[in-house]
Amino acid sequence: MRHWQTAVLVCGICWLQVASAKQGTAAEARPATAAEAAKVLDLAKFPRAPKSDPPSQASLARLSYSVPGSLTDAYAFQKKTLTGMGWKELPGAYSSEQYASGTFAKQGFTLSVSALPDGDKVGVSVINHGNVELAKVPVPSGMKSLYAGPVSLMLVTAAAQDVTKSACRKLMEQAQWEAYGTPGDSMFFRKNAVLLQVNVSAAPAQDNQTVVTLSSELMSVELPCPKEARDAQYSESTTALSFDTPQSSEDVAAFYKKSLGALGWKPTTDNLIQVDFRSSMIFRNSAKDLIDVTVQKSDLGTRALVTHQTAARVAEEEARAKAAIAKREAEKNAPKTKVAIATPVEATNVESKANHLEFQLKSGKAKGVVTAWQKQFIKDGWKEQVAVVENEAGSISLTRGDLTLSFTYVDPGFIPAEVTVSVIGGDLDVLKPKSP
Repeated sequence: MRHWQTAVLVCGICWLQVASAKQGTAAEARPATAAEAAKVLDLAKFPRAPKSDPPSQASLARLSYSVPGSLTDAYAFQKKTLTGMGWKELPGAYSSEQYASGTFAKQGFTLSVSALPDGDKVGVSVINHGNVELAKVPVPSGMKSLYAGPVSLMLVTAAAQDVTKSACRKLMEQAQWEAYGTPGDSMFFRKNAVLLQVNVSAAPAQDNQTVVTLSSELMSVELPCPKEARDAQYSESTTALSFDTPQSSEDVAAFYKKSLGALGWKPTTDNLIQVDFRSSMIFRNSAKDLIDVTVQKSDLGTRALVTHQTAARVAEEEARAKAAIAKREAEKNAPKTKVAIATPVEATNVESKANHLEFQLKSGKAKGVVTAWQKQFIKDGWKEQVAVVENEAGSISLTRGDLTLSFTYVDPGFIPAEVTVSVIGGDLDVLKPKSP
């Protein structure tokens, strides 16, 4: 179940009013566009309670964050802020030490506000349900009101579930609502920036009649969906739409060039750009927001993922990427710590690189040389991590800060011993051996 659906259910329990509703008898209010909704309230810019953590989500349509303190104080802050902005708290608000919730209305829009325990803090959630009056959404005739709340509406009918579902779909399409996915018993429809859920299910408690539940949420961006789409799913938390379609990748790209173009978006390339097994097309608008349409082959034909990022989010990610590149370059160009080590006078076949040293010794000499280094480096402040020392072979690892120094040797007794020295996090400063 989506988080906002849970909030709808809980708010519905708290809303004790049951009202009758005559469906489709009055003209439905025009669902708002994202730009129109932003003029009323942009939750990405909504004030958060003092000392709150950075938000886990902050978009036009939804805000979630945690804050220390009590549930009642957290809810009271949201209420005071909203009423100060002209929002009216609707009847049915509830507040206790375990849970607080309420709904607010302004200019036809409805908000759900809740506060729940979140570890040792309080989790605050604010959800915009858009400006659709659920009582005016078209549904099949003959339905009776079972429950009417500020953000959800339940109707009951004696008609069969499949018949009711088919009739609801037809009415929504006639009202020019765009099909937006059909998970389980639910159907989603979009018009402008409002996503409407129509759930059609059997109700054993109502003599196995069919119950239709209506609810809605505001979308932070208007993402069109092709009619041919299958298994469409929209996520407000990521502002992304995914679906499969029998269309080709080129057909999907052409659809978005036309549909997004009508909304003021322009592609940055004429055609899809291939990257590995995926192809993508980027769109930008006058606000410098970004929509990425990514497609790849699927069993049905094409799988698409359409994601939206605000200009602020794009700038934030670009800044992080530039900072990461700068850090890597700084680390690459920064002088590395030198670890001084002198090769023994009797060493032969010496080969050294920036962080690696190899040489040979007479048989039986390796263990003594390596253990002498071991003692000296420990005396200089290095910490021993691994030490396996035998006459025939051995391995020692030492650390200091970000540096790791390793010694290994093989000395079987009948051929020259081989010694290897390596360092991670720095370079070796190989000194010439001192004459005895």
